[in-house]
Amino acid sequence: MKKNKIYRIIFLILIIINCATIFHFSSQNGDISGNTSGTVIKKVLNIFSKYKNLKEEEQIETIEKLQPFVRKMAHFSIYTLLGFNLMGFFKTLKIQKKSKIALSAILGVLYAISDEIHQMFSAGRTARIFDVGVDTCGVIFGILIIIILSKIIQKEKQRGKIHGRKTLNKWWWNTKSFQK
Repeated sequence: MKKNKIYRIIFLILIIINCATIFHFSSQNGDISGNTSGTVIKKVLNIFSKYKNLKEEEQIETIEKLQPFVRKMAHFSIYTLLGFNLMGFFKTLKIQKKSKIALSAILGVLYAISDEIHQMFSAGRTARIFDVGVDTCGVIFGILIIIILSKIIQKEKQRGKIHGRKTLNKWWWNTKSFQK
């Protein structure tokens, strides 16, 4: 019971940090937001010598071509994290599994919608239904990750490969290296 409360608090803190990060990125005006993703793309491309050998205008063109994809992946990734954290939080509550999934998905989608509305008030930014769709896919993916990880852990516990802390400690202290 105590362990559940600790996990609940940790996931709640992670949700708050996650939402604050999304809010911060949505508050950036269009130029700053574009520069942020452009800088990330440039740093990644600089790893490759082929990119370094391009002329400056070709480098800029490459960055511009990659920006839409990178921006959508950023949306997907940060909302995957939100879905993961929401589902992790709701797994600590004693409610039905369907309710945990539904609450995680609904809150994730509502935050995605509010995020797009928030962007309308940032200079040079717009609200796009497509982005809500990408965000929703991210939330669902995050929920699925928790569900899959939970099933794997549960199966491993049943097979005896993952032990509780007490069992693990008992095993550790009974190994031959501690019996000398």
